[in-house]
Amino acid sequence: MATNINKIDMSKENNLIDVNKLNLLMELVAKINSNLELKNILKEIMNATKEIMSAEASSLFLLSEDKNDLILTVPTGPLTAELSGKKIPVTSGISGWVVQNKKLAVVKDVSKDSRFGGDIGKGSSFKTKNIICVPLINHNNEVIGALQAINSLQLEKFGQDNAAIFQTMANQAAIAVENALLHKERLNNQLLNKEIELASTIQSGFWPKEQPMISNYKVAGCSIPAKNVGGDYYDYISLPNKNNWGFTVADVTGKGVSAALLMATMRASLRSHLEYSNTPNISLTKVNELIFNDSPLDKFITAIYCELDSIKNTIRYVNAGHNNPYVLDVEKNSISTLEVGGLMLGILDTVKYDEEVYKIKSNQKIILYSDGITEARNIKGDFYGEERFEKWLLDNKFLDPDAMVEGITEELNHFRKEAEQSDDITIIVIQREG
Repeated sequence: MATNINKIDMSKENNLIDVNKLNLLMELVAKINSNLELKNILKEIMNATKEIMSAEASSLFLLSEDKNDLILTVPTGPLTAELSGKKIPVTSGISGWVVQNKKLAVVKDVSKDSRFGGDIGKGSSFKTKNIICVPLINHNNEVIGALQAINSLQLEKFGQDNAAIFQTMANQAAIAVENALLHKERLNNQLLNKEIELASTIQSGFWPKEQPMISNYKVAGCSIPAKNVGGDYYDYISLPNKNNWGFTVADVTGKGVSAALLMATMRASLRSHLEYSNTPNISLTKVNELIFNDSPLDKFITAIYCELDSIKNTIRYVNAGHNNPYVLDVEKNSISTLEVGGLMLGILDTVKYDEEVYKIKSNQKIILYSDGITEARNIKGDFYGEERFEKWLLDNKFLDPDAMVEGITEELNHFRKEAEQSDDITIIVIQREG
């Protein structure tokens, strides 16, 4: 890391800095260049400032994110703990003037300088007599704060060489601070990525591990998040009546970790209520109450839940604002939808959901899906759409559920091409064989 140390005049006539202090500066540069812990870096800078400038105290101010304030990040001297984190407007004080004007300030008597706003620490016996303050300038030539030496014994003989070494120290401080903050940001991002990976692993554990074994039926499904974790949910639920199975597809508004957490809440609530042999409409009513009470105002869930009776060959379903399921009739080469619907989960605290029973015929397929399929976009911004999806289903009506699930994911990849997946994609295919 380059410094301006070579510009310091060490001739006998101008040598106002002893060699020991120059060596101390070199040691400081080596220390901060090999350290990425911000707390340790700042401690070294402040201690070196006091020693090199023969000062009673030192302080380092950093600009706030909005650049309206200077934050006293590392004070030394009396009331250190009380002063740390104090803010002053960037338009006030000697340090504010230095930051705004990007210039050195040498004040031999603060009582005679109108820029001085008084000591920050009230009630302390420590009194500021003089200040040497330099701007902190980063590698982009931007001012990010100010470095102060307070009550320096060198003030009377403060000359060009002293200014050069103090500015060098400040420049090193600015670069070290930015490097440390970038390092901290990288560590935080790594930690966040690990947490997201863990959330993804936990979420995938919620999804069905294997297909249900149901006499005269085949079932397949999958969910592909647009991000590492998603807001879609699908499930196969073994019900107390061994001949009955529950199937659901749901879509939480938004994506990412917050959507996944709400999805997990819905899953736990739905499974809990179904254990007591509640009907689909009662179960979703209870889930709605929980989601309304426990989720933010801008979060809601669309969901389709249906209950298969493999003896009667019926599906009893409830729709909470979700895409209408398709009925694909292989023999008739036709496609229709199950039309009964209701309000999304989490909009109102009390909702009555209607349910309908549909008789499944031989070789019919029931298809539950999320809008990540129909709202998939290509590089031109075109939607895949319901019409294209329905045509694909008819063209591929003879595929068994496994092949159909795999086929539609390949179809969407081909449709999107280079475009990113914009939403979670979820589908369940239920086929009656006998």
